[in-house]
Amino acid sequence: MASILDGLGLEGSVLDGLAEWPASTTRKEWFAITRGLIQQTIAEMDLDPAAMAEVEEAFIGAGLL
Repeated sequence: MASILDGLGLEGSVLDGLAEWPASTTRKEWFAITRGLIQQTIAEMDLDPAAMAEVEEAFIGAGLL
């Protein structure tokens, strides 16, 4: 089964970059990191305007943008 992330052309795992942050990172800081990763991923997607609006609406509705 194909993953939604397959078409993004990402190298490595998103989790690979999380090793930079210490274990003492707070929940609020992790939320900010997650939001940043989502914003970066969406910005790198090559979507038509209608699809981009749909993606943004979904993530805004979830409080992640």
